[in-house]
Amino acid sequence: MKKFFTYSKFHPILILLISINIYSQQDLTDTRSMDALTDLKNRRARKATPPKGVKGTYYFSENFQLSTVVYFGEELKDKTLLRYNAANDEIEMGNSTTQKDAEEILLKSAKVNAIIDNEEYRLLPHRLKESNYPVIGYLVVLVDNNKYSLYIKRKKVFMKAVEARTSLDRSFPPRFVDDVSYYFSLKGSTPLPLKVSKSNLRKISGENGAKVKAFIKDNNIKIKSLKGLIQAFDFMNSL
Repeated sequence: MKKFFTYSKFHPILILLISINIYSQQDLTDTRSMDALTDLKNRRARKATPPKGVKGTYYFSENFQLSTVVYFGEELKDKTLLRYNAANDEIEMGNSTTQKDAEEILLKSAKVNAIIDNEEYRLLPHRLKESNYPVIGYLVVLVDNNKYSLYIKRKKVFMKAVEARTSLDRSFPPRFVDDVSYYFSLKGSTPLPLKVSKSNLRKISGENGAKVKAFIKDNNIKIKSLKGLIQAFDFMNSL
């Protein structure tokens, strides 16, 4: 006959084994986190300063900020210094908040996102205004919902030099200029460019268009502002 042992309280040896297992799992998690950050580094980044004679900058914010890497939907425990290169659509990795040039960039993968200055950067396919074919690049999540999602894209666009043709014209050096645009997604579909207007929000709201129009009017929502646009999308998702 087999004998079975029962305990009214946890046996000391059992407690010891459980404790060892918990600490082992914690060490393993920390190790995996550090290994993941190492594996998620890619090639060396470009110089932070544009070539001589080119005006402007690659960045909306040139400072590296303590940020979070999201790997397969999980936030890595170890923080890292990141900044977004809006000219090259890359997230650069740093070792110091005071450094100028970056040594490496974050691996560009749909499974690797980043939270920089409380904004989540996702690598997503999205359609440009001038093309029917999707491109893959970083979008910042403003509203994340199963119905309507809202994103913002901040780019630094290179403009070639313009020579003045007459004395009345102005000449411009080669330069980087700001370009900010919005995208929306319906039920998880590929994000599309968003024309920010009351009539367009009413259009994409379908049968709820009249309610959206009334909400914007009654609450004096300024949809041209970031705050107002988010309020409008939040209301659209509530319907």
